[in-house]
Formats: sequence, structure tokens, C-alpha cells
Amino acid sequence: MTTATRTDTGTLRALLEAPGPFASVYFDREMRPQRAEEAGARWRELAARLAREGADAATVDALTSRVLDALPGTGTLAAFAAGGEVRYAAELPGAPHGDVAEFAPVPHLLPLLEWRQDHPAHVVAVVDRTGADLLLFAEGSAEPVRRTVTGPDDEIVRSPGLAQMRFQHRAEDSWEHNATAVARALDTALSEVSATLLLLAGDVRARQYVTKHLPARVRREVTVGHVGGSRGAGGPADDTARTVAEASRAGHARTAELLRQLEHELGPGGHAVEGVHATLDALALGRVGTLAVTDDPNDQRTAWFGSSPTELAERRDALPPDGGGEPHEGRLADVAVRAALLTGADVRVLEPGTPRTPAQGTGGICRYT
Repeated sequence: MTTATRTDTGTLRALLEAPGPFASVYFDREMRPQRAEEAGARWRELAARLAREGADAATVDALTSRVLDALPGTGTLAAFAAGGEVRYAAELPGAPHGDVAEFAPVPHLLPLLEWRQDHPAHVVAVVDRTGADLLLFAEGSAEPVRRTVTGPDDEIVRSPGLAQMRFQHRAEDSWEHNATAVARALDTALSEVSATLLLLAGDVRARQYVTKHLPARVRREVTVGHVGGSRGAGGPADDTARTVAEASRAGHARTAELLRQLEHELGPGGHAVEGVHATLDALALGRVGTLAVTDDPNDQRTAWFGSSPTELAERRDALPPDGGGEPHEGRLADVAVRAALLTGADVRVLEPGTPRTPAQGTGGICRYT
């Protein structure tokens, strides 16, 4: 069993490849100490629901121990169990989404994936004329790895007066040398966490020099944003909640851009599909590069899947007749997410009512036509 804040795709794939059925739980831990009894009552209600849906006693007991051990706390606990064992659990800081408990052939990963896309991999650099403090956030992480970059030059104060022009130039050169060192460190940091978002804070002139010396790869592939504050106590390096919120806004913007791209690619000769039938067919061929799917708790549609990631269809009789193992029926969105993650596709979870949502709440951008 793995417990983490980081929700890397490899871990989720391993969970999907494990034998089911699965009990999937999202438990809101935001509570005051005097409400401990209320939290216990809430969990007993969820446990009873899982039992009614067919979860075995050993699996429910394993989840009970995991949930109660996590109290009191903050944020949401996501836990997935099967065969009397908690296979994966993740603590998700931030706004809770309410309690969820489901027992089904495939794990219910959509709330976890939605939380992860609101926490994209990113790097924060709080710069001044001597160097920078760096915060490295892996995808789905609310806790950064911290680093300090100190530039090679320490002559950073300009002397007043025309007679001191050479000292002013020397100071400017020092700022630029130090910014070059920061830019090199940022290139390494962005690659380390596979981030395509860089947030810069701190001294305006230092930020300009850092931006100037970012490698061409970073300028081409990375979105650069700005946050307020400077190095020192109370700055962005201390207020990580503020930088996480800024990254979340960038995550929402990325979703909107993906939907604009999907809409454009739906034209003749485009690389997109929409609607349940077309999307499941594309997933069954391994064509989908990015799946867009709506997480609607009221959606009762189902789909069938087999042991292979590409064995899925709307109806059982539409599955390949020579598939291995007994086919299973699961919630449509969960079956689509399973196929996407196991075939190496990205997943973008949409809230109901999101503008430009593809037809029937399901679509994708394909790797090829």
C-alpha cells in the first residue's frame, strides 16, 4: 500500500492493473476536534454503503483502519482498496469535495485526477540580484522541494555619480551573471519535475535578466507567469498556498485551451473525436492522446471492459470475442479513464457545465487520424 501526496501516473496505472473489484473512498477530513464523533458517524455510513454495494468485510475493515488513523486532519483522504487491502491512499490538501464511497470493478479516479490537474507541475523562482529561492512542485504535489541559487558575483550595489560609471557597469554585469546562474538552475529544475509552468517573483530587474537568459527550450515550451512578493520572510517561498493557487489558475486555463483545441480539431481532417461511441472506439484503437471526460455524479451510463486496456465498448456483445478473461461492466467515465491511463494518454476531467464540453461529455484529441 502506498500513501502519498504525489499522485504520479505510474502509481495510478499500477492500481488499475491490480485485480478488483475496488472500494473507492474520498473522505473529507476538515473537522474541528469536537466533531470527532460526527466524523466517525460519517465514516460508518460510508462503510455501510460499501457493504450494501457488495464490498467484502475485510476490504471495509482495511479502509476503516486507514480512515480513522487519518483523523483528525485537513483536506481529503482518497483511498482505494481491494481483496482486504488498501492498495493506494493519497492525502489531498485543499478544498474538500465531499464524501464519496463506491464499490465497482474499476477504481473511481476522477476526483483524484481533477485534484491533480489543479496542482500541475511547476517551479517558483523568487529572485533578487544575488540569486534566487526555488520551489519545485511535482505534478499533484502541494509540498515543494526547496533550493537556493547563489550567483557567482557579489558586487551588486551601484555607486552614485558619473565618476563611478565603471562601478555601475560592474554591478550591472554582476546582476546579469547571477541571473544567468539562476536561469541555468531553472532549466534543470523544470526538467526534473517535467514542468511547463514557471512562476517568477522578486526584484523586477533581476526577473528581466533571468527571463533574458532562459534557454531557448524553456522559452519555447514553458509558460512564464509572475507572482508578487520578494525574497525574505513572508514572501512567496513561505506562502506556498498562494503559489499553489496561482498554479491552479494556470491549470484551469490549460483545460480551457485544451477544449478550444479539441473544438478546432473536430473539423474535417482534424485529430479529435467526441461522443461516447467515437471516443470509446478511438480508445480501443489506442489512438487517444488526451481524453476529456466529465465527472458527473448523476451520470449512470456504463461501459464494458476486458483484461486488455483496449478492450472496451458500450455493450458487452461489442467486445472482441477472443478477449481474455471475464468482461466487466463499470461506470462509463471510469472505464474510459482506465483505458486512457493504461494506453499512455493524458486525462482532463471536466466539471458538468464546462464551456465547450464535447458531445455527451466525452471526447479526445487523437495521436493520429
